[in-house]
Amino acid sequence: MLKGVIGLTFEHIDSFVKATYSVIEMMLNPDMEAERPFFNSDPLSKYEVNVVVGVLGDLQGQVICGMSKETVKKIASQMLFTEVEEIDAMAESAICELKNIIVGTASTNLSLNGYNCNITPPMFLMDGNIPDFLKHIETALAIPIKTPFGRVEINLALRKEDVSHIDI
Repeated sequence: MLKGVIGLTFEHIDSFVKATYSVIEMMLNPDMEAERPFFNSDPLSKYEVNVVVGVLGDLQGQVICGMSKETVKKIASQMLFTEVEEIDAMAESAICELKNIIVGTASTNLSLNGYNCNITPPMFLMDGNIPDFLKHIETALAIPIKTPFGRVEINLALRKEDVSHIDI
């Protein structure tokens, strides 16, 4: 079901791409490359690790950051300035904070263009443990980012809220 992501404009998508680039460049490493976006079916089941942030307001839905466990360990090692050999609470916290900063930056970018968006705290999911309230997500627009730490895919399962029909 693509109806949610079809309503997104280039402006919406670009806000997330720019946020991802600026945050990863500032916090981790400037060597990264965006690859061609694609429609990703069943984005929550595709990855070993997902970090999900909810978006509320003019855009609604979830932004899912998917990656391998190995990528999580490498990114967390860089952020924590120590070798991360297993995904523990500290590694989980580091990855969630990175995702929170990316989506928060995207939300700020959108607000500069007149969109009102708030974000929920990040939720860390691993090994296919998907809460029932997220199982409705069938398709997302995936933006693959190639980093020195591994591939990270930002999945936008968002829809633009149509407020034109609401009587005030």
